[in-house]
Amino acid sequence: MKPIYENIDLHLNSSLKVGTFNYDTVCEQANWHIHPEYELVYIKNGRGILRIANRTISYSNGALLFLGPNIPHWSFGNRDYEDNLEVVIQFNQNFVNQKLLVFPEFKKIIQLIERSKNVLVFDELIKDKLASGFESFTNLNHTEKLIQTLDVLEKLSLSDNYRSILAPIEEYKYKTNEVDRLQTVFNYVNLNFGSALSTEQLASKIGLTPNSFCRFFKKMTNRSFIQFLNEFRIQKASELFIETSLSISEVMYQCGYNDPSYFARQFKKYKIHTPTLFISLKAENRQYLTL
Repeated sequence: MKPIYENIDLHLNSSLKVGTFNYDTVCEQANWHIHPEYELVYIKNGRGILRIANRTISYSNGALLFLGPNIPHWSFGNRDYEDNLEVVIQFNQNFVNQKLLVFPEFKKIIQLIERSKNVLVFDELIKDKLASGFESFTNLNHTEKLIQTLDVLEKLSLSDNYRSILAPIEEYKYKTNEVDRLQTVFNYVNLNFGSALSTEQLASKIGLTPNSFCRFFKKMTNRSFIQFLNEFRIQKASELFIETSLSISEVMYQCGYNDPSYFARQFKKYKIHTPTLFISLKAENRQYLTL
């Protein structure tokens, strides 16, 4: 089965993405997927199966693992216990090159990140030792999440309590022309989502006809480009509503919409609430709205 390409969308004010999922908000990812980001996953408890590349590994009391870029895998979590928690930390190569490599103090972290390309599965001892650190992510702001991630990576870099499940010669690299093309599309949308975008425009960026581009995008992501673009823009709109005091009209225009009624329909489709209700609720339940 060919993996679906997953786009990891960073928050407007973040260098990395941290998702926390409990029994009721289980991580709903595409099942068999890849992405160019590194991924660190903590699962508090319960049983499950890690399906990574051509490996299948069972766990019985939660798990802690670290994957490098472009390694095909399935979603990892479970719903065995109501107190279960899954923390997923994702960051890209730019985060490594532009931030971590600047500091010689992060040498061991860089070595850990390099080893993650062969997938590291940590044992229960280190998982339990770092449990409180991972579980604290549910109550942290963006700055605190960055600091806590560095703390976790530092402690993992000093541990030998892991095993690599892919040998170096088996390193999976799905950096095909198709993935490169899709990354070009995602990067362009990320930089230009507030401007008018069309399938014709994106198709020309990667050397395809509009019809071929639509088929290509659907095959790689299991959704149409228009669906992806609307979902992306609405996510950015929700972040602006939460982080700023901009009006609905200002957010609408900054996110590439010109029709208030269409913007309201799309916002309600992806965020349940209308923009007006979303704004009124943000002060009461900020954490819920950011999920």
